[in-house]
Amino acid sequence: MTTPPARRSTRLPVEGTYNFREAAPGLLRPGRLYRSDALHRLTPAGRATLRGLGIVRVIDLRSPFDRRLGGRDRLRGVGAEYVSIPILGAGQRLDPATLTLRSVYRTVLTDHGRQIGTAIRAVADADGPVVVHCTAGKDRTGLVTALILLALGVPEDDAVADFASSADNLAGEWTERMLRKARWFRVNVTDDLREMLSGSPEAALRDTLRWIEQEYGGVAAYLERVGVNDDVVARLQRELEGRTA
Repeated sequence: MTTPPARRSTRLPVEGTYNFREAAPGLLRPGRLYRSDALHRLTPAGRATLRGLGIVRVIDLRSPFDRRLGGRDRLRGVGAEYVSIPILGAGQRLDPATLTLRSVYRTVLTDHGRQIGTAIRAVADADGPVVVHCTAGKDRTGLVTALILLALGVPEDDAVADFASSADNLAGEWTERMLRKARWFRVNVTDDLREMLSGSPEAALRDTLRWIEQEYGGVAAYLERVGVNDDVVARLQRELEGRTA
């Protein structure tokens, strides 16, 4: 029997966003877990779309620095609880031109495990649809989403495909805006920086998962370490898979 190819998730038309989509559609309970880029450009139509989706909780993973650069989420009228769980992807004093996705992911997982655990528990404890976002919706959001999917037993290929879907959504206008900001800050634009800003290559997540295996003994062991125990996974199963036992 041939294994069906892993499915990528498709961008949803939420006005004011570029990378708003349902996480792993067809593999989770429909309409429960969404992921996005920042919500500070939401238009009235975009807010109405979120209200129509029944979003009850918005989890913002941006750091205070990110929010100063971008702005606060525009959620008036959505009816959702706003939860800020700041994760700093890379130190502000580091040269952006020297960073790589793999180094940033390892920093996030090592230095911000408590916040990752808090974010996953916030998804598990929500009584309804949730959206998780950061700035681009691909790195901090990508790691949290991938760990949730893997905790639920979603095959790695599908978790990786969900992660990789961001790049196409961010290509074009979003990327050009970020490159203009980088040049304004006199940052040298390299291929690594372009990947940092808008890339979501499958290899970056696969390499990170192998690193988690080497450093922590696997995803389950890492999650236990950051406070995502069997009880939390059971709540994720109930909310995102509809399991009652």
